[in-house]
Amino acid sequence: MLVKLALANVRKSARDFAVYFFTLVLGVAVFYAFNSIADSSAVQSLPTDVSEVVQLLSNIIAGVSVFIAIVLGFLVLYANAFLIRRRRAEFGMYLTLGMGKGDLLKISACETLIVSAASLAVGLLAGVALSQALTCLCLSMMAQPVEGVTLSFSTKAFTMTVATFAAIFAVSMFWNSAHLAKSKLIDLLAGSRKNDKPRLRNLPLSFALFIVSLCIIGYSYSMLLRTGLLGDDMSNLLIETILVSVGTMLLFFSLSGFLLKAAQMAKPLYLRGLNMFFLRQLASRINSTFVSMSVIAMTLFLALTSVCGGIGIVDGMQKNAENGMRCDASFTSYYAMNTDDENGNVSTRSLVNGLVEESNFDAAVGLSKLTEQYGAPSWDSMVENSAQINFYPSDVSFDTLHDLTGLNLLDSVGAGLITPDTTKQKASLIKVSDFNAARELCGLEQVTVNDGECLLWSDYATSQPYLMSVAAQQPAITIGDMQLKAQREIATDIIECTSVSTRAFQIVVPDDAVTGEPTMAVFDARIADDMQEEFANFCQALCDRNNAEEDSWPMYMYQNVAGVQANSHNLTALVSYLAMYIGFIMVVACAAILAIQQLSDASDNARRYELLAKLGAPQRMISGALFKQVLICFAFPLFVAIAHTICAMQTVKDLVLVFGNFNLSATALMTAAIFLAVYGMYFLVTYFSARAIIVGILLMAALVSIFR
Repeated sequence: MLVKLALANVRKSARDFAVYFFTLVLGVAVFYAFNSIADSSAVQSLPTDVSEVVQLLSNIIAGVSVFIAIVLGFLVLYANAFLIRRRRAEFGMYLTLGMGKGDLLKISACETLIVSAASLAVGLLAGVALSQALTCLCLSMMAQPVEGVTLSFSTKAFTMTVATFAAIFAVSMFWNSAHLAKSKLIDLLAGSRKNDKPRLRNLPLSFALFIVSLCIIGYSYSMLLRTGLLGDDMSNLLIETILVSVGTMLLFFSLSGFLLKAAQMAKPLYLRGLNMFFLRQLASRINSTFVSMSVIAMTLFLALTSVCGGIGIVDGMQKNAENGMRCDASFTSYYAMNTDDENGNVSTRSLVNGLVEESNFDAAVGLSKLTEQYGAPSWDSMVENSAQINFYPSDVSFDTLHDLTGLNLLDSVGAGLITPDTTKQKASLIKVSDFNAARELCGLEQVTVNDGECLLWSDYATSQPYLMSVAAQQPAITIGDMQLKAQREIATDIIECTSVSTRAFQIVVPDDAVTGEPTMAVFDARIADDMQEEFANFCQALCDRNNAEEDSWPMYMYQNVAGVQANSHNLTALVSYLAMYIGFIMVVACAAILAIQQLSDASDNARRYELLAKLGAPQRMISGALFKQVLICFAFPLFVAIAHTICAMQTVKDLVLVFGNFNLSATALMTAAIFLAVYGMYFLVTYFSARAIIVGILLMAALVSIFR
């Protein structure tokens, strides 16, 4: 009997359960889909190195899912609180008719179990379909073929999803039971007529606090833009976070009074239609829920930042990696290395050995003598063409450029990205012949550096704007006993195989301006198609030796196109996947909480709308007032979150210059658009559900008046 009553209640209250059910289905589907990637049939057939990355991604997602489960658990409890509040009068009527509290608890448990089981079943079916799309997306990010992806089922993800949501539903049922058990009959019967107590009644004070909140938020913005994310004192970041959080909370705390005061100052607007009614209703709701709206705004900010920032960062790095694949392979040779002793004293150890001297620092000559020793094919059979860029020491630093031009690197580079010691680092000199040889190998145009000239070169996006400003003044730079005038344009191309550019400041000079021995060299190579693996194994064996013995070459940091591509695609998949997972759950949680608040408000204030109808307000005008209220409640947290995100992206943009130019790509924008579409869908569902609640009560009142 109780089960039948619970089923009837669920069918009757389908409108109330709609948002709750929809949110649970989305949560279950996303939770299963993201946790099932490693068990996909398409992933099982991938090469070992790629499948290992996918497994790493799966392990990270499993860890992140603990946080996601907490967020979803809080959301389910919050939704249940709405459902209990919405049906307090109904539960009170059951008790009035003689039903015991034990039976009431059983009905509530049955209803929760029915909705939970249905949402879990539908969510899992949707999750299986969604997992196939996410698998294809992940494989495309890793540049893997996606043909032949078949429908697959992950027992591990299924078990994890069922266990997680079963625990959430169990806690939810326990909470419902505890809440109903301690509720008094008078509270249940009168619950729908109880109003939230306003926390701020003084309109002029709220108006003033609103202005203060904007000042606090503005100051936190300026402080963040000035100090950046990686300032010398990380306490600044903590202060900025506290300020923007306090400012956001104060903004919503004072928003209700500000809206009323601003509207009252515009009398024609305030007195038009039902604006007076809906603004006071809105003010009351915001005043009583300012804490949750502040948290929602900050959570939406984190969601948008994780998506736009995370995906934008990896897309920028991927673009940088594409520019770093103009040759097949590169490695660096160091001819000296700085070491620290136990007392912190720095000393320089020479890595120049007999082989290096005998080869006159030419890696191609030296390595050709080592191939047989390391069991590799002959050098000429592996390497089709090569170029070597030797780096020679100089006394020129960023401080030198500052003295010549008055331009300070610290004023040009993004806040917090460098320290004052960075400006003391000295540039290396590069012969123009070496530079052009590498550019030719990489398919780039030659540069011309005449006698008496020099060319500033940086493939490091952080320092490029500064060097451009310096070059525009064409300062005369002292190199040895020569004065070389800087060319007006700088070189910015990457001319080695690398995923991360690191050449912040180098000077290309005529060949005769260089004397002495190089301190390091970058070697670029074109490898025969069938010798890629042999050459990689040979270079890796030399890197593993990493010493200055007579039979070795001081080779470090070998990279090839395959490795750069794999690292780029894998990083893109890892960061993008996590950003979408966390961001989507946060957006759904925020939208669902706002929806529940508005539905609860519509339910509590239905009698007020009924009174408006009795006073002659048409249905269209009542629906318009409700639409404005729901729209503002959804829009304000979103606008605040977008404002925070725009400010944060400015510092993220500066930070990403360390790895490459920030690229707010179509992928990031499209993902953010999908999130906002889900948010907008919740808004529409909320409005139509709230309107249905009010229309139903108005219709019932009309019928009662007819038959009275």
